[in-house]
Amino acid sequence: MIGFDLWLAFFGLIIITFISRGLFLLMGDKFHISESIHEFLRYAPTAALIAIILPEVIFTKNTAHFYELNVWSPQLFGGIAAVIVFLFTKSMLVTIFIGMTIFTVARFLL
Repeated sequence: MIGFDLWLAFFGLIIITFISRGLFLLMGDKFHISESIHEFLRYAPTAALIAIILPEVIFTKNTAHFYELNVWSPQLFGGIAAVIVFLFTKSMLVTIFIGMTIFTVARFLL
């Protein structure tokens, strides 16, 4: 029965994904979204990226596998350097290069 349960979950997820995402595409112009919701949805990718990246930058895992705030972590130094560089240059390539360089130097020095 494990195989059947797996296939049932698989096809269930396909149906749920189709209903939640596909219907908006199939309905076309029949489904109107207000301008204020469009404005909120404009910031959704940025908010999702921050929610994924920020905990990895700020918190470190200690020996007991608990997350703790560490102000001397290399990730934090690299992240702060990347934010500062991006504010001045607006170049993603330079931001990644400087952020990773500061992160690598901080790993060796700390």
